[in-house]
Amino acid sequence: MKSIAFFILVLFSLVATSADMKLADYDWTLTDITTRGLNKETLFSRMDRDFIKTKSSICSNRALMWANDFKRKYNLDTAKVFLFFTKEEKPEGELNISFRRTWWYHVAPIVNENNNLWVLDAGFAYIKSPYTLEQWTDKFAFSKNCKEIKSNENELVELIFREKTFPRNTSYGHHTCYYKIVPHTIWTPEVLAQNILGVNASGTPVRVVRPEIEKGELFQACIEATAGKLGRALGANKKQCEEYVNL
Repeated sequence: MKSIAFFILVLFSLVATSADMKLADYDWTLTDITTRGLNKETLFSRMDRDFIKTKSSICSNRALMWANDFKRKYNLDTAKVFLFFTKEEKPEGELNISFRRTWWYHVAPIVNENNNLWVLDAGFAYIKSPYTLEQWTDKFAFSKNCKEIKSNENELVELIFREKTFPRNTSYGHHTCYYKIVPHTIWTPEVLAQNILGVNASGTPVRVVRPEIEKGELFQACIEATAGKLGRALGANKKQCEEYVNL
């Protein structure tokens, strides 16, 4: 009898200390990585920087592969944060801002540790550790005045289809950047907008609700993240990516 009571107490303790987090606007729960015996620093250090070419890959491709690795290796349901830029002047003394001339968005994985969100952006040598959401937006958008995009704010969601920098002034006020936290199965801004609006860029109804990463998208992300343009034209890493995706 005592052993049964002890088992129930231990089970209750495990449930009580679990801090899985429900994602706003989605039927999606982020695994508390501590329930897998992990912490954010360990995950960050283990992120693939060899097969994935961090210096030449597009952020959405490597973020999808890292999310897939988290799920496959550790059974983690994670998230991503999409950051959308507005036109801004270079802050005095700021370095590493070449992306401001060419990027209109950036995306990186997010994990839940004890009910706190951490951005794991392993694509840059000058990022040495996990960041809070505020630290991450401040690093890439030079701003703490970022607005979270809600699913019912169609005006902002429709701006994603333009593939251009966002305006600072909208009906939602003055903001210097915008962001949206989404399930790890969402690949690109276009897929994100389709997911929220239920339509594609031409207005055709498309509802994208995915419990798992789509294998065709993962294969394409793998090809683009692990080989240069010439390599892709010559079929480089096709076999490795087929094995990676289990096609």
